[in-house]
Amino acid sequence: MQGAPTPTPNPLASGNRLQQAYYRWALPYYERMAPELREQVEQLDVQLYTSRGLGLWLGWLLGLAGLVAGLRAAGLPWGAALGISTVLWVAMSFAVLSAWLKPEAFLRKKAAHLLLRLTLFCALGGLFGFSFGHWMRRGSLDLALLAQRLVDSLSVLVPALLATGFGMALLFWAVASASRQATQRRLETAQLTAERDAAARHALQADLRLLQAQIQPHFVFNTLATLQHWVDKKDERAGPLLRELTGFLRRSTEMLGRESVPLHEELQAVRHYLAILQVRMGKRLSWDVQLPVELAAQPVPPGLALTLVENAIEHGLEPKIGGGGLRVEARQLPEGWQLSVDDDGAGLAPGSEDGIGLANVRRRLALHFGAQASLRLQPRAEGGTRALVDIPSETP
Repeated sequence: MQGAPTPTPNPLASGNRLQQAYYRWALPYYERMAPELREQVEQLDVQLYTSRGLGLWLGWLLGLAGLVAGLRAAGLPWGAALGISTVLWVAMSFAVLSAWLKPEAFLRKKAAHLLLRLTLFCALGGLFGFSFGHWMRRGSLDLALLAQRLVDSLSVLVPALLATGFGMALLFWAVASASRQATQRRLETAQLTAERDAAARHALQADLRLLQAQIQPHFVFNTLATLQHWVDKKDERAGPLLRELTGFLRRSTEMLGRESVPLHEELQAVRHYLAILQVRMGKRLSWDVQLPVELAAQPVPPGLALTLVENAIEHGLEPKIGGGGLRVEARQLPEGWQLSVDDDGAGLAPGSEDGIGLANVRRRLALHFGAQASLRLQPRAEGGTRALVDIPSETP
């Protein structure tokens, strides 16, 4: 089962003093947000409060400067123009940000309702600005003169307010729509990734089942062929061999249907298999299986050791006239653990290559443990062959 993904560290947390101070201030607010909203807000903060946000801040300041210049050209003093522009520009920025972070709050409103609200907002803002400018120019608020000027300006003011309200409604709708589409794309991408991962897992499981299905026939059919030969010749060894084979198949069939088994179960199956071969080969075969207690629960692909033992028997001990010995041993290593299968048989043939069984083992090691797990075949100094399986401590 996969764990929850580790969140990406926020670079503000390890930035300069100002960035760290902002992160400490913002962290309680982050923690109260829904995960998806928090991700967006943190990404935005990283953009705003690192060097990547310089272009955005420059554009924001230029927009503010343009608004100040426009109000100054309309006759407002510098202080008033700067104050009004800052309030309006900050309010507009937060409104656009709100439309991006919470698009549904804007999209679920009817277009006429949103347009009416924004037009009313613009009208109130325009009335305030008109009155404030009148007061700044005259030094007092003459209501009669203000009303007269409002009436005289209606032909220009009403279209301007309607245009402004419509423009703001269109802007917020466009930002909210873009945010929702971006969110949908992220969700679709996440869903496609999840589906791809699920398909990969299913393919892996199918691959494992196919590989496991290749194991049992590989060593069982050889025994069945021997059993058939003995039955045809009425060899007295056929009965004991059949009983051993029946018991082995009863115990191993369920094991080979699983993705992994504890090492002690795998080596118990090896003991059953070697008992079968003992009936078949008699004194030509001696064997020993060693398993430390601390490695008994290690998970392995079912049939891993069986395939190596069968390979040692078929290519090492059976071709040798006098037979020989076989030793299976698991041992703990500092960087993991190791399984060895030693035989004193005929040894590796020059230029020998993997057959179906060994290729199967390599493939299943990679599927279960990743690329760090390995299978090595090497000649023994005293004769015969050693198969070494190395399993690292940390596996996928």
